[in-house]
Amino acid sequence: MTATPRPTTALTVRRPADLLAAAPVLLGFWPEQSVVLMTFGAQHPFHARVDLPPAAARTPSGRRELATVLLEPAVRLGASHVVLLLYADDPAEVEPVHRALRRACRRSGLVVIAALHVEQAHYRDLDDPAGRRRRCPYDVRDHPFVLEALLSGRLAHRSRADLASSLDADPAAVGAVTAALLAGRYADAGVPTSGRAIRDAGEWVHHAVHDLLADATLPDEADLARLVWVMQAGRVRDAAWSLITHRTAEAHVRLWADVVRRAPEALVAAPAALLGWAAWQAGDGALAWVAVDRCTRAEPGYRMAEQLATILQGAVPPQTWEGGFAWDRGLPDVG
Repeated sequence: MTATPRPTTALTVRRPADLLAAAPVLLGFWPEQSVVLMTFGAQHPFHARVDLPPAAARTPSGRRELATVLLEPAVRLGASHVVLLLYADDPAEVEPVHRALRRACRRSGLVVIAALHVEQAHYRDLDDPAGRRRRCPYDVRDHPFVLEALLSGRLAHRSRADLASSLDADPAAVGAVTAALLAGRYADAGVPTSGRAIRDAGEWVHHAVHDLLADATLPDEADLARLVWVMQAGRVRDAAWSLITHRTAEAHVRLWADVVRRAPEALVAAPAALLGWAAWQAGDGALAWVAVDRCTRAEPGYRMAEQLATILQGAVPPQTWEGGFAWDRGLPDVG
């Protein structure tokens, strides 16, 4: 599920075209074969997207599970009204899903403001008996919501697959960092394991990341090599994690996305997890999920990614995290 815990700007919606323009802006990409949920009335705004289940998975139990995944966080966060957007070219793909979500909304006390079946250039109002078969044309490419998001860079990706590919490795950059790892003889020294070695490495990471953010710069090959090597130790990674706050999140997103693209595959897990955490704090649920996927592809079962996935699945508001924790608690002082 792609969850966007909070909108990055206020969007005033008056007609279906506004909803269709708001969806990609809130998600950060143009949804395809998707179910999009927008919520209203909650203390912390929450919008989400899930893949439209394939035909083989469109069983009654599968539809109930989809409804639970979408609606449970909305109810828990206090939403009163919702909008349902179902993206698919074939009406037969959305009708049973719409009925299941409608029933679940009634049981949950959620008022459905609108439910639209969205094709590439047309939409249908699923809750209008007279107009269910009427395909209304739409084109939101020049909509003010979309144009503003394109100018600000918040809508830089055509699809979720395009967003995911933005974190693919840059072979030339990976080669340069690999050479720096060999030149630094990090494998000879090994990963920090003793309390004193972890403190030394963690303090270097803490200061290095702090300075990179303060200067709005990215690490060179030598610093990046050292960074990703020592962060194989979880407590050392936590020295960087402790710096992620709501205020610094966007700067961390820029830093860790760059590191993910340049790090050798074996060392991607820690920076990808940090990227996901920063994206969640920045309110970018789509990027956070992509970072979780990138992390677990590099290292299945990576605990921080699993914790973040649980947070995203539950649409936990970013405001619940404060950052600034004592990453070095219990470690020996430097003598």
